[in-house]
Amino acid sequence: PHVKELSEALVLASLFDREVNCRRASSAAFQESVGRQGADNFKHGIAILTTADYYSLGNRSDSFLNLALDIAKFEEYQTPIIRHLADVKLLHWDIEIRVL
Repeated sequence: PHVKELSEALVLASLFDREVNCRRASSAAFQESVGRQGADNFKHGIAILTTADYYSLGNRSDSFLNLALDIAKFEEYQTPIIRHLADVKLLHWDIEIRVL
């Protein structure tokens, strides 16, 4: 019953967390969830995993500016991404995050 919320939270953390280790850990958790729960439960799970992999998440600005746009093409993730950017990242304490 909580798969949708879990998938959104993991995708948001893997794209927008300030720390690279957290982005990569979230991506790994998303990958594990897709593998265990099945791609049918995690919409576009395989496509997201191939887009936001271990290496691509290593660059914060690339994650914010390019990967997020690629994943936002999936309708299920558009609103959570926009909401997160507007509600959390625009007010972030780190100015570098706000500027991205």
